[in-house]
Amino acid sequence: MSKRKTSQPTVQKLLDTAETIVARDGLVGLTYDRVSKDAGVAKGTVLYHFASKEDLITAVIERLVSRFDAALSHAMSSDPDASGRAVRAYIAATHEGDAFTGEYFDRVNGAITAALANTPERLAAVQAQGRRHQDAIIADSPDPVLATIVRMAIDGLWFAESLGLMNYDPALKAAVLARLKSWTYDKETAAANDASKNNEKGEKNAK
Repeated sequence: MSKRKTSQPTVQKLLDTAETIVARDGLVGLTYDRVSKDAGVAKGTVLYHFASKEDLITAVIERLVSRFDAALSHAMSSDPDASGRAVRAYIAATHEGDAFTGEYFDRVNGAITAALANTPERLAAVQAQGRRHQDAIIADSPDPVLATIVRMAIDGLWFAESLGLMNYDPALKAAVLARLKSWTYDKETAAANDASKNNEKGEKNAK
């Protein structure tokens, strides 16, 4: 059994601390001395659980992957419509999954992805996750091409905001996400949803 499994609370504390540091200072700020000081543990404790900075970064990435998968799984289980469910869950997990992904998820994930972009082999877990999600999106979508376009748009929005390239108006962003989500339904479901929305508008106008 690995040391990480036998000392789970300590490992989680170290990873929490590492995430806070990366969110604040970027990956360059992640050092043994910094983790040791901020976590309030001896440097040897950090070294005991993570023999190298590479091990620490890998563990952070693996936990980010696990958290996103948890948010995705929750979104899928909450969607009663099987058609297009995977891509809708992807939208929700990417932009509405804070309860599962945690406070620093976007900043930490963005910082690590940007820092390691030129060494893709270090992002193997993230790449494998992306392929799994794409396979699921294609498998249950009525229009796999349109679903992939939606997924690309979601990824682009996430990267733009996570890397600080754009800061969209919240109302506009919500409208964009709603429009993208509406494209994931088959034609009959989409028509029914539109009819329901029109009825609701009519009832409000009648009052």
